[in-house]
Amino acid sequence: MPELVPVGAGTRLEPFARAGVLEPSDIHLANLVCRIGEEHNADVSLAIALSCRELRRGSVFWDPHEIAESIRRQVLDPAIPDINDSEQAALFDDLEWPEPREWLSALAESPIIAGRGDPLNQLPARLDDGLLYLEKYWQAEHDVARDLASLAADPPSQGPVPAEQIVSEVSAALASSGITLDPAQAQAAVAAITHRISVLAGGPGTGKTTTVCTLLASLQKADPHLGAIALAAPSGKAAARLRDSVSEVSERMPDDLSPIVADATTVHSLLKWQGPGTSFGYDEQHQLPFGVVVVDEASMLSLPLAASLLAAIGTGTRLILVGDPGQLVSVDAGSVLADIVSSAGTLDTRLPVTILTRNHRSRGDIADLSEAVREGAKETALEVLTRSQPDHDASRPSSVLPSISWIDADPANITMADLPAVADVIAQTGSQMLELARSGSDAAALKLVDGHRLLCAHREGPYGVDEWSQRMVSVLADVLPGVDQSRWALGETAMVTHNLAQLGVNNGDCGVVVETRPVPTVALPGPGGAPRRLPCSLIPSLQPLQAMTIHKAQGSQFTNVTVILPPPDSPLLTRELFYTAITRAREHLTVVGMKESVERAIDRTNDRRSGIQRRWEETRSL
Repeated sequence: MPELVPVGAGTRLEPFARAGVLEPSDIHLANLVCRIGEEHNADVSLAIALSCRELRRGSVFWDPHEIAESIRRQVLDPAIPDINDSEQAALFDDLEWPEPREWLSALAESPIIAGRGDPLNQLPARLDDGLLYLEKYWQAEHDVARDLASLAADPPSQGPVPAEQIVSEVSAALASSGITLDPAQAQAAVAAITHRISVLAGGPGTGKTTTVCTLLASLQKADPHLGAIALAAPSGKAAARLRDSVSEVSERMPDDLSPIVADATTVHSLLKWQGPGTSFGYDEQHQLPFGVVVVDEASMLSLPLAASLLAAIGTGTRLILVGDPGQLVSVDAGSVLADIVSSAGTLDTRLPVTILTRNHRSRGDIADLSEAVREGAKETALEVLTRSQPDHDASRPSSVLPSISWIDADPANITMADLPAVADVIAQTGSQMLELARSGSDAAALKLVDGHRLLCAHREGPYGVDEWSQRMVSVLADVLPGVDQSRWALGETAMVTHNLAQLGVNNGDCGVVVETRPVPTVALPGPGGAPRRLPCSLIPSLQPLQAMTIHKAQGSQFTNVTVILPPPDSPLLTRELFYTAITRAREHLTVVGMKESVERAIDRTNDRRSGIQRRWEETRSL
C-alpha cells in the first residue's frame, strides 16, 4: 500500500492511492492528460487513472458498473483473511465511487474521451458501449478483430489434389522415417493448406514442432511456388528454441519433405522494428514478402504487437499461430492466443483452431502436475507434488532425485542450507561451467547454461530474483573464484536484457564468460546457434544471470528447474504463472513454497478483459 501520495493527486485521487488502488504512475498520467485536455471533472481524472491501472494488469478496458467490485476482489482477497482486517480494508471501504450512470454521462461529455463513432487517434481515451479504453488499445483491439476476420474470410486457392490426400501422402512418408502423426496433427496440416490463418495449440510434449514441420512439408508439396517460409517468436530465446527444434525434427524427415525455412527471428525483427518511438518497416502498406509466417509462443504476443503482425500479412501469405494458451500471457496488455482458443467454434469456423492433447513423450510426474494445474485440479496437483516426498532425501545428487521435489515452507524463512539438493546442482553446474570456460569448450558451455534455472515470480523482496541471485552467488563463490567480488568471473553465466540489432544480439540471449583477461569476454549463441565471442563491454545490457523471473523464462526450457513461490497474497500468483514455471522443466522440478501458495496459484486464473470476440462479431455483421 503506497504511503506517499504523489504531488498533484488532489483530494479526489488521494484516497484511492492510499487504499492501494492507484499507483503514482496512474495518477501522474491522469493529471497530465486532464491538464493538457483542459478536463476539470475529478471523476474523469479518476477514470483515466483507473484505465492506466487496468492496463498494468493486462486488461484493455473496464466497466464503470463493475470496477468497484472487481477491484475490491483484487485488493481485499477473501482467501487472505489477514488483509481484510488491515487498515487497507478500512481505507478501501471509505472510498467514494461515482454513481455508474452519472459517471458514464461525465465520460461521454468529456473533451478528452472519444465516442464509439468518432475519428481515430484524436483523443487519449474512448468510451465504447459503456466500456472505457485508452485509445491505443481500442484501436489495436479493433484492428486485430478486423484482420483476423479478413484472413479467415479469404481462403487460398486450392490445387487439383485435395488437401486431405496431400497430408495423407506426407504422413505415410513420415511414418517410413519413424514419425507417426495422430489425427489432430494431420488435421492441423489440412487446416494450414485450406486456410490463410490457423492456430495450433497444445502443451509441452504434444508434438507442436512435429506438426509445424509436417504442415510446412504439406504446404510445400501442395504448392511448389509457395514462397519463402518465415519462423518467428516474441523473444530471442524462444526464436532460438524454435530454430533448434524445427532443425531437429527436419533432420529426421525424408530429404524431399524437409521444409526449407529461413532462420528463426523475433517478431520485432521480422517486422523490421526501427527502435523505440518508431514504426515497423513492414506494415499494412509494406507487407511481409513470405508465403508462410509461423509464430511460435504466440501466448506471449501483446495486443499491439499482434495488431502490427496481422497488418503486415499480405494477401499471398498464410499465418500460423502456435502456442500454449495455458501459459502466461504477454507482459503488455492483451491475451490474443487465449482469446482465440477459448472462443474456438464461436468466433468463426473459417479460423480453425487445432488443440493437441496427446502427449508424445513418456508420461511422468512433471507432465501429470502440469496437466492438473492447467485444468485447475487442485487435489490432483497436490497429490502429484506429495507422492514422491516420503522417500525423498534432499541431500542426494540431482542424478537420483525424483522428478519432482516439493519443499512446503515459506521461502523467506529458509536458506540455501535448507535446500542441499538445489545448492548441489548450483555448485556442480558452476564447477562444470568453469572447466568448460577454461578449456575453450564454448558450445558445451552454452548447452550447460540451460542445465539449471532458479525461477521467481517477483524481482525484489525475499521471494524475488535479487534476493535469490545473492543466495546462488553465495553457493557459487566456492567454485567460481571472484564471482562474489568482480563484475565478471570466469565461468559466470550472463544474459542480454535489450536487443542490439547491430551485433545480432537479442533480449534473452544467455551466455558464459569465457575470458577475463585481457578483457572480459562472453560466449553467446550466434546465427544458426553456433557460439561466438564478444567483449562484455560491447553489450551494455549484459547482466549476470543467476535467478530469473518466470516471465523471462517463457519460451525456454531447462533440464532442472527450481521454482520459488511467493506468498498467497501475491497478485502475481496465478494458475498461468505456476503452469508456465512447471513446464520450463524437462527432467527435474523443485517447488519451494507453502501449500497455501500452491492452492492459491491453482485457484486464481488470469482475469484480463478483452473484447476481441465482441469485435469479431461486430466485424462479421457489417
